[in-house]
Amino acid sequence: MSVATEELIKTLPQHVAWRLFLTLHAVACNRIDKDLQEAGVLSFDDYDVLLTVNEAANETLRMSELAEAVLLSKSGMSRRVTRLVERGLLKRDQSPQDGRVFRVRLTKVGHRALDATWDIYCQQIENDFAAHITQEEAETLGVIFQRMLDRMGAIKHANVLQDQVTDAPK
Repeated sequence: MSVATEELIKTLPQHVAWRLFLTLHAVACNRIDKDLQEAGVLSFDDYDVLLTVNEAANETLRMSELAEAVLLSKSGMSRRVTRLVERGLLKRDQSPQDGRVFRVRLTKVGHRALDATWDIYCQQIENDFAAHITQEEAETLGVIFQRMLDRMGAIKHANVLQDQVTDAPK
């Protein structure tokens, strides 16, 4: 028996929990995205981009910062931002100090789209997640997930639990 297999046997419940976590994440994201698109609001990935800009200081980010900060799909960020600019949801400005640097910020239309999407997304969180766990279980999960993020060195996410960060727009 290999060392890896021996370790798997010792930590089988953790491995099963990991698989359940990954499966739940994938199913939930797909379900949310499908429901959002059927409602005619932002896609889940577009919501993530707009929310990331919304959470930034002065609601503006450099393109490189945005690409690093989004939680969902990081691939094709330039194309995604271009589409969001074309739809009037984001504004892209070139830095007067450095022509190679572009910053993005939310427009009024972007704010309205974020809010309209949140109305539907929030209800999905309530129905598909919050309704199935107690407040105590949610608090326990929060402590566990924050501890894991901290141990992984996810500095940008160091205070999610303490600051009670959610997916709601500001």
